[in-house]
Amino acid sequence: MEKDMSLKPKFHAPHYHGSGKLKGFATIVTGGDSGIGRAVAVLFAREGADVAIVYLEEQADAEETRQAVEAEGGRCLLISGDVTEHPGPYGRR
Repeated sequence: MEKDMSLKPKFHAPHYHGSGKLKGFATIVTGGDSGIGRAVAVLFAREGADVAIVYLEEQADAEETRQAVEAEGGRCLLISGDVTEHPGPYGRR
């Protein structure tokens, strides 16, 4: 879990300013509770999108991502679940 790491990934990108290209759009980011997924979620929000984050069990990490997305002005929905368990054609085999 990222919350337990002593050296945490950097995701703020303070020198990048969004242009609002995604205003009015929404996106789903799997694994958005930490690492690259968190960075993607935050940057989507910086561009104006609302973000839904799908994560396994890392509630504290997901909450931190929600705060970062909301700090960018976006709305954030947290969804705890395993997308690899879907029985459809793209599920785990």
